[in-house]
Amino acid sequence: MPDPRGVQTPPRECSRPVRSTLTAVVLALTVVVGAACQPHSSVLPGGGGGSSSPSVGIWISPAEIAKLPTSGTAWSNLHAVAKGSWGTPTIADQNSDADVNTLAGALVATRLNDNGMRTRVRQQLMTLASSHPYDRVLSLARELPSYVIAADLVGLDSGQRAKFEAFLIEARSHKMDGHSGGNDLVSTAMRSANNWGTMARGALAAVDVYLGDKAGLANVARAQNAWLGGTSTNTLQYSGTNWHAGKLAGINARGATISGRSVDGVLPEDQRRTGEFAWPAPKGSYPHEGLQGAVVASVILHRAGVLDFNAGDRALERAERWLTDVNANAASNDDGNTPWLINKYGGSRFARSEWANPGKNIGWAAWTAL
Repeated sequence: MPDPRGVQTPPRECSRPVRSTLTAVVLALTVVVGAACQPHSSVLPGGGGGSSSPSVGIWISPAEIAKLPTSGTAWSNLHAVAKGSWGTPTIADQNSDADVNTLAGALVATRLNDNGMRTRVRQQLMTLASSHPYDRVLSLARELPSYVIAADLVGLDSGQRAKFEAFLIEARSHKMDGHSGGNDLVSTAMRSANNWGTMARGALAAVDVYLGDKAGLANVARAQNAWLGGTSTNTLQYSGTNWHAGKLAGINARGATISGRSVDGVLPEDQRRTGEFAWPAPKGSYPHEGLQGAVVASVILHRAGVLDFNAGDRALERAERWLTDVNANAASNDDGNTPWLINKYGGSRFARSEWANPGKNIGWAAWTAL
């Protein structure tokens, strides 16, 4: 499939197509939902740079949502998706829209206190928990975060929560094709230094926070910190790409150069998939996908209080800066959520689109990251 920037990429890992907001799919609503539930307050206390409040939310809290506008382009698009058809929930199709569509429903239900839409979100989550064929770790990692965040926002009754938690426990250890020797979500998150690993860490962080698994979350934080170039013990597997400069990490260190050219902020394991080192540097979609996963992981870890968003000497900001300024390959299409999130959590000033297409593993940052 051609990359939107003109770079040919393999079909199974290429950018998710621009999401349709009006796909007509019959919902598989098979579960009758009981009494209204409170949001699942599950964020873990910790000593990192993020918040430790139990009401902070995995991704965003109801208190934060209550302050967001119900007008403007971002809200209008979000609201239209929430009111439309969401599609059958799945973790086997990495290009499915149903994940971020369900998240749209949870966000709108919370903002408008719409119990009918909350019920619809809960039904969608119970459908997923009841029937969920698997494909590869990358598919699971892309699709899972939005469903977990939706469950956190709308709340589930005790029976629903038990069913959903059982699904999450199974999903994170289910054996399937992974990366870098990983054969499930956990081992891929701990071993893969490219987009498979960043996406897996984003999904696993959401699951561990929802389940209240402090030990699991600490492991994700260590792997993420190592990937960002921090001092954590490094269990990641790196290739022999010549885009690495200095210490092996998921993002090259500040000031790194190769042949006199700045590679400060390069994601070596994903940049190599556009070609080995050359100048001008080739442009591709994989570095953006790797960054999408890493940013989602870092937002969740920051909010859980276990890893500062700007760890690795502001590694995420430097990565976006290299892509935008040095590589002239700024975020567009489904990468458009990333600048919103880096600006909000990192204090950066990247240009943003008022309407960012939902990404490969999260959406709606043009509204939630205002």
